Amino acid sequence: MMFHKASRGWSVLLSCALVIAGGSVSAVKVHAQNTTYYIDAVGGSDGNSGLTQGSAWKTLAKVNATVFGPGDRILFKAGGVWSGELWPKGSGASGNPIAVDMYGSGSKPAFVGSQTSNQTLKLSNQEYWEINNLDISANYGDSFTRRGIYVYAKDFGTVDHLYFRNLVIHDVWPNIPHTNNNTAKDTGGMFFQIEGGSTVTKFNDIRIENNTIRDLDREAITLTWTSWSNRTGETGGQGPWTGSTNVVVRNNFMSNIGGDGIVAQGLQSPLIEYNTIDGFGGRNYNVSYNAGMWAYSTDDAVFQYNEAYNGKTTKDGMAWDADARTNRTLFQYNYSHDNEGGAVLFISYGTEYSRDAVFRYNISQNDRNYLITGTNPINANLYNNVFYVKSGITARMFNTNSGTATFKNNIFSYMGNTTTNSWGGSYTYSNNTFHGNFSSTPNDAQKLTTDPKFVNPGSGGIGRDTLAGYQLQNGSPSIDSGTVIANNGGRDFWGNPLYAGSPDRGVHERPAGTVAPTNVAAGKTATSSSYINNPERVTDGATSPGTSYAGLDQGLQWTQIDLGAVYNVSAINLWRYYDGGRTYRDSIVQLSNTANFSSGVTTVFNNDGNNSAGLGAGADAEYAETASGKSIGFSPVQARYVRIWSNGSSTNAWNHLVEVQVMGTS
Repeated sequence: MMFHKASRGWSVLLSCALVIAGGSVSAVKVHAQNTTYYIDAVGGSDGNSGLTQGSAWKTLAKVNATVFGPGDRILFKAGGVWSGELWPKGSGASGNPIAVDMYGSGSKPAFVGSQTSNQTLKLSNQEYWEINNLDISANYGDSFTRRGIYVYAKDFGTVDHLYFRNLVIHDVWPNIPHTNNNTAKDTGGMFFQIEGGSTVTKFNDIRIENNTIRDLDREAITLTWTSWSNRTGETGGQGPWTGSTNVVVRNNFMSNIGGDGIVAQGLQSPLIEYNTIDGFGGRNYNVSYNAGMWAYSTDDAVFQYNEAYNGKTTKDGMAWDADARTNRTLFQYNYSHDNEGGAVLFISYGTEYSRDAVFRYNISQNDRNYLITGTNPINANLYNNVFYVKSGITARMFNTNSGTATFKNNIFSYMGNTTTNSWGGSYTYSNNTFHGNFSSTPNDAQKLTTDPKFVNPGSGGIGRDTLAGYQLQNGSPSIDSGTVIANNGGRDFWGNPLYAGSPDRGVHERPAGTVAPTNVAAGKTATSSSYINNPERVTDGATSPGTSYAGLDQGLQWTQIDLGAVYNVSAINLWRYYDGGRTYRDSIVQLSNTANFSSGVTTVFNNDGNNSAGLGAGADAEYAETASGKSIGFSPVQARYVRIWSNGSSTNAWNHLVEVQVMGTS
């Protein structure tokens, strides 16, 4: 029988036969509610009761042959490894879900699937489950549809309360050659699917939180393929469009994803927030189209406080996408950078519309190719965003620019190679700033082309907390020169209320009476760990030529600047001898209130990966010196002293500094 809503009563039975969509099991044991079961891959036995750690079960076969009830806990021993598919049976109840978790200390219990299993963990027409603290993989070399977690429903009604938290899902490899864009879209980390046509079915109360999803193909998270999909532009489903509800995807980290990161599909009002994806679209075989996080056949999706970077394709390849059959998709307070396919896409296919999307208070830094792709959206609204491209990059503002869209209060700051831009004949512009190497700018009666005077543009690193460089300096022409926008979300990128006086352009609404960071190191004296030639050059304000430098001794050396007082420091801009594009070794930047750095030291940059300098192993990447220098942004640190280390360069053992700027406020 199916698990229907009317069948929620549980009793203690000796055995029963259970049939669930997608498979059947006979002679299934049914146990009492609110019971804890232990499973130990090494010391357990399926002949045990499973009710204590000392009498644990052993195999997944035992777990899979059991119907669990409300309040039950299924605990796997830390450090254990299980092969095959994990598919426990039964459902919990409202306020009393079934939990899967770990016990003991050590690594998360590992589930490695099998060569013949389509998924490592499965739920089918089951509800009120909470899955926590598992390690899930499927690392096999043959071509086969594989996913870490598969959640299925058919003709059930509403499937309630499925939570997935603190999981590590990795190395899920279907190894399926891509022949078209839809190849292997049902493979990867987590895949939710609804079928059937007799009972309207949807998911409700889904939480996917605090998970790590890495090294897999094709999708990281797909919610939800559904047969209840028919509406304007779509008639291939089994019934009227029915979006799954109360879906939250929060604080997940994804990396090295072959295709898409998060696909919000078949959903009503999902919340996708505080997620990070590092690397997507890396194995699309130049056939399939992929993006970082996007919505399709979904209404009122909210994507906020997310970060997407290192997209590896120009088959789409942008961070964000309000795709076809979507209404009122909202992207706000997000950060994209270094994506080969650009920042954002709005696209309709014929009568499958992308309608009324809003893109506001987002930052795009050094995204490439085409920053914006607008393919026949209806009434897209883009306001108070920053699009910044550094010197040396070639990018265009638009790929396609059809449909209707409005642009207000945005700052386009393009320092890259000059390109020709078409700004869209049916797009309207008001109160935008276009600064840099544009061959043309659109019609905008209130446009500015002057420097917006960011605190430190281009200084964003990894993390939304590195973006203070996109705040506005005193005297910025973007302050108080925007236009009022109704229903604007009420806050800027940093949470400042809207508005303080007249609106500002860009992502920063300057609070009344605030002071922007300035270079508090200007003219201050630089000292070193041995000797320093021409120390005045370190803080004289001259960043060129690259050969006008202060010289230090060979080997591991530091240069120190006494700011003369304690400042709230939020960024450091650093230029070394940059002719020839040399790379300096063991580059470390530290702040302290103690002159000898014996205590209270904050390290804001460290590319010494092997700890050869003895100051701790760093995770930052080495970089080639350029005329643009290196901008290091971070959350404000109170400090009086700045110390900058290096250990020679890729050219020779000598150390050099051209200029150091320390951005801070009193």
